[in-house]
Amino acid sequence: MGKLICMGDCIADMLPDGAGSLTYTAKMGGAPANVCVAAAKLGVRACFLGKLADDAFGRFLLAELKSYGVDTSLTVVDKACKTGLAFVALSSDGDREFFFYRDTPADASLSPDEVTEDMFASEDVLHFCSISLKPSPTRDAIEKAAELARAAGATVSFDVNLRLNLWDNDEAALRKTVFDFFPLADIVKVTDEELLFLTGTDDEKAGVQRVFAAATNAKLVFVTKGAAGASVWAPDLAHRDYAAVPRKAVDTTGAGDCFVGGIVYNILSGGFPYTVEGADEAVKFALSACAYAISEKGAATAMPTLPQVLELKRSNYGDR
Repeated sequence: MGKLICMGDCIADMLPDGAGSLTYTAKMGGAPANVCVAAAKLGVRACFLGKLADDAFGRFLLAELKSYGVDTSLTVVDKACKTGLAFVALSSDGDREFFFYRDTPADASLSPDEVTEDMFASEDVLHFCSISLKPSPTRDAIEKAAELARAAGATVSFDVNLRLNLWDNDEAALRKTVFDFFPLADIVKVTDEELLFLTGTDDEKAGVQRVFAAATNAKLVFVTKGAAGASVWAPDLAHRDYAAVPRKAVDTTGAGDCFVGGIVYNILSGGFPYTVEGADEAVKFALSACAYAISEKGAATAMPTLPQVLELKRSNYGDR
């Protein structure tokens, strides 16, 4: 069985005690770190390839990764950096908004020299998102890693995961960067809102067609839509729509990361044909995982185990 390698940010999420509260508790955050945890808790080998600061928050994050079973053998600790912080504001319906505080953050400081060819094998999955693609050493490291992973025959996963405020609200720069990285991806995950932002159309089919036009190596595009469920698309624009698995939303932080973790689990635990029909069980699995995750507070802490996902999947979709 291959392994998952997640690259990008592992930061401290400062979570409020409740909607409107200014009392916070530090939790591990960062989309790639969350995907790593989601996959590790499901039982596959998940490695975090990124940089952590040698400060109190960084040591906390390293301990958290290890506590969830994440492989930290590829993780770099650097005394010259600081840990990035993300303060999360929750609304009464469980939705969230992020406010970032970043001064020489460790997650943006991974050097391309710290990425090597021997890290990747054909059975592996490399995953990244756009948060770490602002000009930085880490962006260059991700680009190198994606090229090495593709050369090794590994699957490259790109979750768009837009955070415009990290780009100083420069929409054009963010949009261009995402399109620049699309050709490196074998699978793409995007929300319906991100699809509108990137393509300028609220017609999902037309938007996905524009993504495939740029993501020339992509075999599948997954569109997640929150309470409205998700869809999966192939390059010929064949697609299938899925309703969300019913579950009361307590905190949606990390839901998209949980979805990706569910898809990656299915790739690594036996694989599936990269077709709309072939992805059917993987999407149902990922949506079941998301339903569990949003019913609990937090991101990494809310990621479900394999028995929890399978139980929810069976109750909604039957025995398969």
